[in-house]
Amino acid sequence: MHIDDKLLNKIKSWTLDISAFFAISINTLLIILIITKSPKSIGAYKHLMIHIAVLELTYAIAYVAEKPDVFIKDSGFLIITNTKESLFPVTLSIFLDVVFIGFYGLSISLLAVHFIYRYLAITTSESLNSFSNWKLILWLLFPILNAGIWIMAGAVIFAATEDSDRFVKQFYLPTKKNGTKFEDLYYGGPFYYLTNRNGEVYINWIAFKGTGIVLTLIILSFLTMLYFGLKGYDTMKELMKVTSVSQKYKNLQSQLFNALVFQTIIPVFLMHIPATAIYFSIFINSSTEILGEILSFSIAMYPALNPLPTIFIVKSYKQAVTGEYERL
Repeated sequence: MHIDDKLLNKIKSWTLDISAFFAISINTLLIILIITKSPKSIGAYKHLMIHIAVLELTYAIAYVAEKPDVFIKDSGFLIITNTKESLFPVTLSIFLDVVFIGFYGLSISLLAVHFIYRYLAITTSESLNSFSNWKLILWLLFPILNAGIWIMAGAVIFAATEDSDRFVKQFYLPTKKNGTKFEDLYYGGPFYYLTNRNGEVYINWIAFKGTGIVLTLIILSFLTMLYFGLKGYDTMKELMKVTSVSQKYKNLQSQLFNALVFQTIIPVFLMHIPATAIYFSIFINSSTEILGEILSFSIAMYPALNPLPTIFIVKSYKQAVTGEYERL
């Protein structure tokens, strides 16, 4: 049974809009809960949680207004924006296209900072003071710098070329049935093997170098999360054995740590594993469009699902939402 392409595009658009609606609503709720219902002992971590919620809220708003298209085929992994369909001016629409690439780097590095904080909080280290007041800005510079490198990679290293333009015209434009013109498109992303105007395939070494840069940043972020996550887990087990620490404090630290673990698992399954599979497939020059469709949906779901662990694991937030008051 043949399903009309226009119907599929409408279903895709509706799904993305619904995901964005829930992402905006849930993250707005979480920000309100963090501001109004956070225990006093949560400390500066409240500000870190607000930052990641604001990030996901902003991303959801920009995503639904911009509606970037993930197109994957052969060795190309492209984030494409139709500037005519965007709600933003052309210049801002183009900038947002590479910002979506930067969001990936920003999210994983920000999670790494969260793990560092949680470990320092559990161990009551004096270094925890480095997250106080204006010093928190210094910690946030690392994710911002990481995102900046990703944005630069998307705008410069993974920028369009004459040969990639030819590929987009040949394979992407025919999939659009709404009168899209090539002149309205802006895109960026790694493209490992290109074909020149003479039909000769060559290796795009610049894309490989760019991938090496961003892959290094991914590894550093994951190693940081793994190191401080494992140390935090071991310290948490020891904390539960200490009788001089109040049960209320133990429970809060356990809730925040567990929420952070789930906030890490969600993007791993929705973003990192699919993206890793895609990078492998484009490396061997055998990727397909269906992988792009899957990634589009999983990325759209991420900001809607990621706040839920914090809301339903941290009891003061859960109580405010469900009205079921229990002892912390």
